[in-house]
Amino acid sequence: MGAGVRQGLNWDGLKKLSFIIPSLEEQNEIVNYLDKKCSAIDELIAKKEQYLSEIENYKRSLIYEYVTGKKEVLCESAD
Repeated sequence: MGAGVRQGLNWDGLKKLSFIIPSLEEQNEIVNYLDKKCSAIDELIAKKEQYLSEIENYKRSLIYEYVTGKKEVLCESAD
């Protein structure tokens, strides 16, 4: 394919390479597998985003309660 320290792959070199192409059935199996995995990942991302949103709302609620005096900050002495 080339010699020397700096090698590159151009169109002429690419044309010389052999590629293994899976059968259509195997391609469909791969697609179905990846679709299932992508769906599972998308569900996990949605759950984590919802969880982060709930935590952010809780944080805002706590800040509001302390700022408005509905909750008090307890200070312990450093004995």
